[in-house]
Amino acid sequence: MKEISGLNELESARLKDTAATLGTFDGVHMGHKQIIAKVLEVAREKHLQSTLITFDPHPQMVLGKKGPIEILTTLQEKLELLKLTGIENIIVIEFNRQLASYPPEDFVREILLSKVGMKALVVGHDHAFGRNRSGNKALLKDLSGKMEFYFTAVEAYKIDGKIVNSTLIRNELSHGSYRDAVKYLGYNYSLSGKIVKGHGMGKQLGYPTINLALPHGKLLPQKGVYAANAIISGNKMPGMAYVGERLTFGDATISVEINIFDWNNRLQAACADVELLDFIRPPERFESAEKLIEKMKKDEYEIKKRFQIQEELN
Repeated sequence: MKEISGLNELESARLKDTAATLGTFDGVHMGHKQIIAKVLEVAREKHLQSTLITFDPHPQMVLGKKGPIEILTTLQEKLELLKLTGIENIIVIEFNRQLASYPPEDFVREILLSKVGMKALVVGHDHAFGRNRSGNKALLKDLSGKMEFYFTAVEAYKIDGKIVNSTLIRNELSHGSYRDAVKYLGYNYSLSGKIVKGHGMGKQLGYPTINLALPHGKLLPQKGVYAANAIISGNKMPGMAYVGERLTFGDATISVEINIFDWNNRLQAACADVELLDFIRPPERFESAEKLIEKMKKDEYEIKKRFQIQEELN
């Protein structure tokens, strides 16, 4: 896979004969994967290079027309997921107000045709881009005839009658069903960040934790306890994660932390990933530290039981 960053690098890459798609692709979810699969199919049939154009930062973070947004995947997380799809070229273009004001006809002509070497274009059912989001399916179909490129739009992808999109997944993660969110994503949601020093509260309770500082704008899932894996320096280790305030101790700071089971190694890494496997329970305020410890022991038992069942299934 070739990664191209910015318009200058795109110019130097001298791409030609590509089957392209473009969009934010936040989450690289099951709906996105249908679009990517179609790009790969068209590329094979027409002997073109499969190419995906994405934007960073998220357009809503720049334009803010629908209010603030929290993203499912940072740019690095998105690129890692896209690498798994088999796309040959991934182009990252900086999204700014100037790009947002580009007439779609000019974007197609000056970027897609001239710089990307596009011969075929695949978009999602509701895709729109350019000034006032006027670059929609109808306009692209019209331009494909005038500018002589193949065009197709992929139908909406549904699971259990719901159209899978990033907004649906954000809602499910924030205050819906974690299992449904995973079904729509096609993978377990992860929180990746720098390892930071905590207050040592977990250690005092007999459950030492690794604490994470997440990148700005990353969506936090519903607060509570999760069965989780910590992935550190390529090693995957089971544990229980917590997202939320330390209610029992009157600490309103939202923390992301994981207690790794049966792990006494010294921590050397600067970063970690926490892969959330299942939601266990919402946060609770306990009348004492002892009551909290009792509950944590029950959580540990429940999560270890789930890990054991999963191992038996595998």
